[in-house]
Amino acid sequence: MYHLSEAYLMAAYISLLAAYLGALIFGTGAVAPLAVRLLPEDAGALLLRAYWPRFHKFAVIAGLGFTLLAAAGAGFSALPVAYVSLLVALAGLMTLSFYAGLRLIPAVNSARDNGNEKRFNRLHRLDVALVSAGMLTGLLLLMALIYVLPGQFTFWPAAGL
Repeated sequence: MYHLSEAYLMAAYISLLAAYLGALIFGTGAVAPLAVRLLPEDAGALLLRAYWPRFHKFAVIAGLGFTLLAAAGAGFSALPVAYVSLLVALAGLMTLSFYAGLRLIPAVNSARDNGNEKRFNRLHRLDVALVSAGMLTGLLLLMALIYVLPGQFTFWPAAGL
């Protein structure tokens, strides 16, 4: 049986996850394009070389936190084990996508520094794909959490509240 406290914790988790995804979308959709478009190439490159590792580290650390929270709550949740396993797997996949992107950054920078445009473009597209996959997986996690949240409240009368 669901408890109201679990619904509140899940709503807090959903809110934090939504804020996290919003920050990631803002970082990729606003900060980076503005740096490329408005700054001279040298200044833009300097900014982005400092920004992207921090962006990825934030994504990995927060994603790891979401994964650990989902795993820690698995034993206490009234949700079916298979569904909780799905939530943990989505959070883990999201985190791994950002981690793989973080590990790719030195190679991307090296290709740019060596003037190897073909390799740079390939690695940059791979990093963009990894970040996109991480954000889409996070969105799937958010949708999976929102899907079960209303079901929590349908059990109020059965709990005698």
